[in-house]
Amino acid sequence: MKQTIVDYNRCKHCTKCIARKACKTKALFQIDPEEAPAVDTKLCYGCGKCVLECPSDALTVKDL
Repeated sequence: MKQTIVDYNRCKHCTKCIARKACKTKALFQIDPEEAPAVDTKLCYGCGKCVLECPSDALTVKDL
């Protein structure tokens, strides 16, 4: 099983997270625009589309 992981040290906390738009299942979400996004592990299947869109390389897909 694959899962997207957010590296909070690399995330630049974009007001409008570009990577969120790439997520077809809406697993990547942001409660506060000033904070890093989070991953809903029940929705994420590790496709990696968000990883390609993140301008700060803060997202990775890992095997669990």
